[in-house]
Amino acid sequence: MKYLNALELFHDTLQPRSYVEIGCRHGISLRLARCPSIAIDPDFEITRTLSAPTRIFRAASDDFFRDQDLSALLNGQVDLAFVDGMHLAEYVLRDVLNLERHSDGRSVILIDDVLPEEIEWASRERVTQAWTGDVYKIIPFLRRHRPDLEITVFDVEMKGLAVIHRLDPAQRRLQGNLNEYVAALEGDEYALDSIEAIRASLAPRPAEELPAFVAALRSGRGNIQPARDAAQTGPYLDLLKRSLLNEVYLDDELRILYLRNCIEGRDSYDYATLHDIRDSKCELLEDLKVSRQIGRFPQRKIEKSGFSHTMMGRLRLDSLHHCLDHVLAQDIPGDFVECGVWRGGGCIMMAGWMKAHGISDRRVFVADSFEGLPPPSMEQDGTLDLSKEKFPQLAVSEETVRGNFEAYGLLDDKVHFLKGWFKDTLKDAPINTIALLRMDGDLYESTMDTLVALYDRVSPGGVVVVDDYGALEVCRQAVDDFFAARGEPVPQMHRIDWTGVYFQKPAVAY
Repeated sequence: MKYLNALELFHDTLQPRSYVEIGCRHGISLRLARCPSIAIDPDFEITRTLSAPTRIFRAASDDFFRDQDLSALLNGQVDLAFVDGMHLAEYVLRDVLNLERHSDGRSVILIDDVLPEEIEWASRERVTQAWTGDVYKIIPFLRRHRPDLEITVFDVEMKGLAVIHRLDPAQRRLQGNLNEYVAALEGDEYALDSIEAIRASLAPRPAEELPAFVAALRSGRGNIQPARDAAQTGPYLDLLKRSLLNEVYLDDELRILYLRNCIEGRDSYDYATLHDIRDSKCELLEDLKVSRQIGRFPQRKIEKSGFSHTMMGRLRLDSLHHCLDHVLAQDIPGDFVECGVWRGGGCIMMAGWMKAHGISDRRVFVADSFEGLPPPSMEQDGTLDLSKEKFPQLAVSEETVRGNFEAYGLLDDKVHFLKGWFKDTLKDAPINTIALLRMDGDLYESTMDTLVALYDRVSPGGVVVVDDYGALEVCRQAVDDFFAARGEPVPQMHRIDWTGVYFQKPAVAY
């Protein structure tokens, strides 16, 4: 199988929402794209007809990622990327890390030139007509330093193809020592002196296995896609998400954090700093932007929770949007329920989505104690105490959440509040069928209470989102135990980001 056939297979099977190609040159591989695309090459000379809407940037990839916001250009995250730029391992490393910053749980990165046929092709300086450079080094490097990534190499004709998925935009473990890692890749630490040694290290799979692999990858990405006919609703819902995340006024949020640091003696006040906060605190602003993208507090400190109306981050909020679109497209009956709402952002998104689509025959249920989380009372939760006494930031009153709904003009008779601990309120909640259930209860007890009370009301094909599945083992255990007790397999989980997953309720009961 030639690399163009392999790349076409990824396009045909995955049907990506967006595509990025680093090193497009004449457009030979770029012409295979059928979705909105970004191409990057300092010396491109496109000679092929491109059928997809494509923006081409004449720049080195390092310069592009320094100067451009890829997510903004794509209006979302990278779905499929093909790296075929500078044939040097350190450049590939930077490309992968930069692409990962704009990825989500669906994203796939393909790397060309990982399996040279002749050892002369693997020199760092080009001395042959065919040339792969030392790109092969990136595979053992990433397998050592990023074991969380799924990396598979296929024996595609002449130069091989590496497939990387399970990307995590929150991951920063390599960036802190990037210069050190670049030096290691430039040197001999990962160098191999024969084709046999390269193949033994990379352990490529036969190209004949690639179609089945890509099909399995497609299944693992889930079938939920963003709506294609979003011309009318898209601008409103995008602005709603920006507002829920406080992305619109992020610089003012940084000003407040700066002033608080001054009050607490961790910084000194300077008017110029306050006035030009974007430039004077650019690194902190970037950290704040990343935190909103991935749904983590800056420096992982809850006292820096800021002023957004949701903890989800852009990736999980976009995923919720896509799940709502899926419910509409598949005509899945039922209401929308969120258990554990914090400041109400997820439910506000549901209500705003209903308003944008003119939907009046569904309801949004806002279930929360509005007193924070309960102290741990089950053995499985151990000493995980997220109660109001320990983390008052997690306790948001019903009045505050209602006020947030009102601020968006979305508090109406379709929004219903269920106040109290889940074990007391959910069992008798006036909900018949559920199209989308979003669980954000953190604890084993809260997660189990939600599933026991509500899962049987989820419509076949309905969507269940588990916010803490990746972050908290006790949450994951509750899901596993719930299905084990029913004698059912755990449904296939589709990863959203570093913590969130969703699954669709099987249409056939076990």
